Amino acid sequence: MDTDGHKSEKVAAGAFVPIRVHSRSKTPWRKCLLRTLSLLLVVVIGATVFVPPFLEKRTERRVRAMLLAVQEALQRYHVKEELYPKRMMEGHELAALLVSGGHLDESLANPWTGRPYHSANDEDWLRYRTDSLAETYELTVLSPGTERVQFRLDSTKNQSLE
Repeated sequence: MDTDGHKSEKVAAGAFVPIRVHSRSKTPWRKCLLRTLSLLLVVVIGATVFVPPFLEKRTERRVRAMLLAVQEALQRYHVKEELYPKRMMEGHELAALLVSGGHLDESLANPWTGRPYHSANDEDWLRYRTDSLAETYELTVLSPGTERVQFRLDSTKNQSLE
């Protein structure tokens, strides 16, 4: 060994020629593991960026479909009863009333939970109210966990979700 810590060979003229010794500090399995972990990190970061907006859009589509189904059921209720339901209600109460009268299909799903719209224990951000004569109605959907109105449908000004 020479003074640098390298192995060397003696050449005929007396000079030393260093011989390279290959050290394998990164073995093939470590390289593979490092690449896999790097790829996994990129996938996780991408998922945290792209998945929440996708889920929000899916919930928004479900809310819109639910609102239109309830609006149609309210119109059928109005045709039969000649008035809209007379008291303020949350979504599950309104759905139960409309289902019991045969105006709304039982399979209406709660857009926030995906389960049938029956339980008072589920998340419910749909609100119904009417005027004092029960001649008009207003359906509002609040942003989950807040009192901010996300969607509004009524029988006079906002008859569409456009």
